Amino acid sequence: MMKSRANIFAVLTGFFIALGRFLWVQNKNIFTRKVTHQSSKIPASFDGFKITQVSDYHNTYFGRNGKHLLQAVKETNPDIILVTGDLIDRRTTNEKRGIQMLASLMEIAPCYYVTGNHEAFYKDFEGIYKKILNTGVNNASTNNFFISRGNDTIEITGIHDLRIFGDEETNPNIYNKYDEMLDDRLNHVGDYFTILLAHRPEQFSRYSKYPVDLIFSGHAHGGQIRLPIVKGLYAPDQGALPKFTEGIHTKNNSALIISRGLGNSRFPWRVFNRPEIVSVTLKAK
Repeated sequence: MMKSRANIFAVLTGFFIALGRFLWVQNKNIFTRKVTHQSSKIPASFDGFKITQVSDYHNTYFGRNGKHLLQAVKETNPDIILVTGDLIDRRTTNEKRGIQMLASLMEIAPCYYVTGNHEAFYKDFEGIYKKILNTGVNNASTNNFFISRGNDTIEITGIHDLRIFGDEETNPNIYNKYDEMLDDRLNHVGDYFTILLAHRPEQFSRYSKYPVDLIFSGHAHGGQIRLPIVKGLYAPDQGALPKFTEGIHTKNNSALIISRGLGNSRFPWRVFNRPEIVSVTLKAK
């Protein structure tokens, strides 16, 4: 009997050690997704231009001072870094980690930032927004930026997250307000190859109505748990078996790149869905 109990204990111990190791890899071992985006609108001077996307950080621990994430970003050798929302997590109090990560990323390459729903719903939105902007990051939520190489130029723009207008209960006109914001931010673009930072991938049909060429989103956390065939199981604002969780999607003349993101929020684990950064190389046709 004692030997049988010892065997059971050994099996259970081995199982939980293996499970812990598996979950650690799934949630802390950062994957770099490499993408080449080719377009006739990309100017010749920007052939080979490298963009790294960092999304949904959620104040997550990736080694002391975020060293593992920073090393992964450095290895992509980016010309610019795009931070597509949820830098912080509204359910945790460690906002300093998110702010410090942004400051550290800015030491690698120029950074462009838009808000996510966690900034928008933060207990003190104005306070956290001010702290983020005080890092000196390029605020694409409300501004347009032009990058020039030689005689060529590309444009970077972005939008605030939908939740800066509240939710459907507090503001029944939330989507009307969102559409007005999109009109205000995007009606004038199109003269150059245009990159849009927008936290929510499920709004792709809205973005693609405008002359934006390449869109970067996050928010879906890769569907949280990924399985063969069905892929992502659940994403916020999409529900079960979501369509937009990772990879590249196209509509009209726009391409959407979705990062699986880095951190977690309400659901604390990723399964078959490692945290990722996305490294995009532009290629002129």
